[in-house]
Order: sequence, then C-alpha cells, then structure tokens
Amino acid sequence: MLDREKVGRAIAEQRRSKGMTQKQLADILNVSYQAVSRWEQGQSLPSVDMIYDIAQSLETTVDYLLNGLSEERKIIKYEDTGLDTRKLYMVKKRIDSLVTIDRRLLRAKYTEPVFFRFDTSAMDDPVWVSANHVPGSKERFAMENGYDREICMDLVSGAANNLIRFGVRPSFLQANVVCGNNDSGQLLLMAESFKEACERSKIVFAGMEVSGQAVNYHTGEYRVAASVMGVADRKKMIGGETITEGDVLIGLHTEGIASVSYPFIKVILDRRPDALYARIGEQNLFIDELMKPNACYVNVVSELQEQKLVHGVFVITNSLFNRKCYSTIPKGLGACIDISQISVPALFQYIEDLNLMDRECFLKDFALGIGMVLAVPKEESGRAVEIIKKYHECCRLGTVQKDDEHPDARIWLI
Repeated sequence: MLDREKVGRAIAEQRRSKGMTQKQLADILNVSYQAVSRWEQGQSLPSVDMIYDIAQSLETTVDYLLNGLSEERKIIKYEDTGLDTRKLYMVKKRIDSLVTIDRRLLRAKYTEPVFFRFDTSAMDDPVWVSANHVPGSKERFAMENGYDREICMDLVSGAANNLIRFGVRPSFLQANVVCGNNDSGQLLLMAESFKEACERSKIVFAGMEVSGQAVNYHTGEYRVAASVMGVADRKKMIGGETITEGDVLIGLHTEGIASVSYPFIKVILDRRPDALYARIGEQNLFIDELMKPNACYVNVVSELQEQKLVHGVFVITNSLFNRKCYSTIPKGLGACIDISQISVPALFQYIEDLNLMDRECFLKDFALGIGMVLAVPKEESGRAVEIIKKYHECCRLGTVQKDDEHPDARIWLI
C-alpha cells in the first residue's frame, strides 16, 4: 500500500527544488491548487495517470514519487568508515597550536603549503634544498612496541642529517602521519616529540598533518614521514672538494641504530626471541636500547662550518665501512679507519656476543655506535674536537690518505 504522506512529501520537495508554487504546478497539470495542496499534505493520492504527469512536470521519476525516496537518501559518512572525524578535527587543532612561532614562518596549517620567508640577502648564489624522509623498517618495530616518541625524534634526526651533510642547515620541518582511528593522546605525543626534536636543533616546526584512513589502517597503526627544507650559499656548501690528504677523521657517537639495520635485528630476534628483554649492563633492556633515537648533528656541523673547520661530512647508515657514505672523497684519496679507536657501546657488543653473525658480517651491517664521520683539517683538529665535544662524544678514527694501489677504494680498515 502506498504511503500518502511519503508521496506528498516527495511531490512537495521536488516542486520546491524546481522553484514552483502549488498554483504553478496546478496550472501545468490543469487541476486546482487545492488538489496539489491535498496531495502534499497526504490527504489524498493522485490518480495513476496524474502521477505520471506530475513526474514529467517535475522532471523526476514515478518511482521517486511513489516510494518517497527523498526520505531515504543513501548517504555514506566518514563515520561509516570507522573514522571519528570530530576527534580528528580536535586533535588537529591542538597540534596546530604546537607550530613554532617564528617571524619567518608565515603560514603552516594542516595540509596547506608551508609559507616560509628565507633571507638570502647575504648569499651570492642561494641554493634551496629539500628532502623527504621515512623511518623504514624501524617504524613497525616502534609502532608495535609503543615507542612512538622515539621514532618521531629519530625521524627528525635522519631528515636533518640528510641536509646538514651538505652544509645546509634545515630551516623548517613538517611531519605527516597516516593512521587509523588512533588515540588522540598518541597523536599529540608524536607531534610534541617532533617539535621537541626540532627545537633542540633550532629547526622551525611547521606542524604535523594527520591523515585519518580507518579503511586502510587499524587503530594504533600509522606511517610517519617528514620533509625538511633549507637554503645555503652554494660556495659555502660542503661537497668534499676541500678534503685533502692528512685530514683527520673524527667519529661522532650516536645511541641509536639506523633503520636500514633493523631487518637484521628482526632476524636476530626471530632466532633469539629471549634477547628482546635481556639486560644490557645493569639497568637497560635490549629493546629500550634498540629504540633510542639517533643523534642529530645539525648544531655541531653548523658551528664547525662557521669556523671553517670541516672539509667533509659523512652520514653513516648501516655500516661504518659502506663506501657509498664516503662518495664525496676526491678520487685517489680514501678514509683509513683504525677500528681499535672505537669504544664499542654495550648494545653493539651484546649483538656481537649473541654470535649469530661472524665479525665481517657484523662490521658490514652495524656502525658500532658511530653516526657521523667528519673530515677536519689536521692542523685544526684539536680545536675541532673541542667544539664537537660540546655536543657529542667523539673519537679520532683515522686520516684521509692516498691509496695508489686502489684509487677507488674510498675507505679501508686497519
């Protein structure tokens, strides 16, 4: 049985959408406006023939009018995907309030572009440098074990070091998190961690965009990324051209393990699951040591650069002996490293003591707690070390030497 009220509301709704009065529709149908009024109030139903004429006049279908589809619109909302949009909006507002207040930062909001004023007035040939950075396989380990703060701070270090190795100080960093219907407290903690790490290295925090994708990620899951940008005078950038024979190589310590080494950690833990909560030293657990953020070297490299005390900067990834890390050393020269100068941290000593890889493999895949190597002029090496020690522990690793026998070796071990 037809529902007179639904049919009446459908006629009224469609008539109004066409901008018609009851009288105008009545004139088209050659009926009284009172008849139209009774239909719309649900007091009576049009005849079958009249229903067809009404549908034609209102440019709709008979099915629409008879079934009152205006009452049963098929709507899919974000809430139907499992995403709490109200909660997401509120956390975005709170994250927005964490953006660094800096006169150079003109605008930084959500997904909008970052507007930043760079002062290049003192530069002869300004070069803008940008980079995107993701944490790699270290991210899942952090996510599954609740080290959200550590992975964000580690990401800042990785992104910033990627620029400073060329002598470009990062001016601002913007983070991005893609996640499910994650806890607001978790997301706010991540944003605060990004800001804290940025402020330590005098980098403007340009916010953290949160992209809620409950259809792709379970609650608690996420993917993080960061983009950094800076500008430098081309003639003052560090490209390795000034590296000379006799330069002293200084290793800067870091507490963390590079992301590219985490696949090996996964294999180690698969074979020795008992190692995860083993104690390293008297207090620290293996899992805590694994998740310590890597050091950010922006401040120390910037000061050395200002004092003209650095010829080369080499960011160490998975291995201290990866020749790709030393690719800027001029042809014919190489880094001669004395491994006995390194005081191996307890974390790496424990990994080696597990005896799951031989020494050659171990040295190939782990950096022994060295996160960056600097080439400094021999005659100024003492002053350079004094500056470095204000920021990081360090050790003298070796020197830049000629390698007439293997001119393309770039690095060798003694």
